[in-house]
Amino acid sequence: MKFTTPTRIIGITFVLLITMALYGAARERKVSLKGDWKFTLGDNAKFADPGYNDSGWENIYVPSPWQSEGFRHYNGYAWYRTKVEFSFDPTELLYLELGRVDDVDQVFINGHLIGSTGGFPPNYFTAYNVPRAYLIPHEYLVKGKENVIAVRVYDEGGEGGILGSNVGIYHYATYNESGLSLCGNWKFHLFDNKDWSKENFNDADWEDIVAPATWESQGFQGYDGFAWYRKKFTLPAGFQTKDLVVLLGKIDDMDQVFVNGEKIGETGDIESQRARDDEWQHERTYFIPDNLLHPGKENVIAVRVYDQTGEGGIFEGPLTIIPRTNYKQFWRDYHGSNDYFGWKSFLDWN
Repeated sequence: MKFTTPTRIIGITFVLLITMALYGAARERKVSLKGDWKFTLGDNAKFADPGYNDSGWENIYVPSPWQSEGFRHYNGYAWYRTKVEFSFDPTELLYLELGRVDDVDQVFINGHLIGSTGGFPPNYFTAYNVPRAYLIPHEYLVKGKENVIAVRVYDEGGEGGILGSNVGIYHYATYNESGLSLCGNWKFHLFDNKDWSKENFNDADWEDIVAPATWESQGFQGYDGFAWYRKKFTLPAGFQTKDLVVLLGKIDDMDQVFVNGEKIGETGDIESQRARDDEWQHERTYFIPDNLLHPGKENVIAVRVYDQTGEGGIFEGPLTIIPRTNYKQFWRDYHGSNDYFGWKSFLDWN
């Protein structure tokens, strides 16, 4: 039997609620990942490297507890690797689903960390009962070649490994035909400097992070305080620059948002560093002043975030820029999936 502390239960419940909402969205499987993967016991950071030679590893069937695959009585670290080539459209919202992983995992695509659930030692806590679904940034994929998926797992006791039935790459509906998606890879830096809002600031040496997803799930475990996100984008040909709204989903806890160096909105009193109104539950909707965006040129959106406690960051979508005249229809379509909050998917999930 698995146990966790009350404070960890709060974090796991937070991730579980997000995953339940995600599973409620309309989705289509592009690639099944059920079958033989490469597998080895132990732990080494180089196992995430896409060029690593895993030919000497054993084969293991996924999904299945590794104890059922001949690795009886083993508890501790192990790694899985598989290679997959598939076609995808740049507008598709892709997620890697692994079902449940017992107990803790980190997942890499072509050497890039795309998510983690649970806590590795020495700050161990289990997340064995949480379905895994990790956003795959298109920047991390290689078209026309094999892509390497590597999964680091820690099992504290009992069954271990990739256990759930939903194992594959899925395309999720975006309801964004008239807009510009901001999901995927962003630049990220801890702490605070208001110069980081500037359009011409050089963020090349910042970390990469995936949004939407908590920053704790991407290697910044236990951090509370200020952090910044930045993303550069170019408007498609013919995209309007007037009457636009940016949707940034939910942010934990408070935020200020800048487009091309100009502040366009905020939620909560970020300067007080104190959340007062459950700001983390508020959907962010900010209007972009007319002609602030540069057609045919690079634009920058910067998000200043303060996390008071617990999980932090841009953790739930939608993340998109749409014409304000499409706002009502967008949300009607987005919430129109019969099971938006995922309750049926969660109850039926196994």
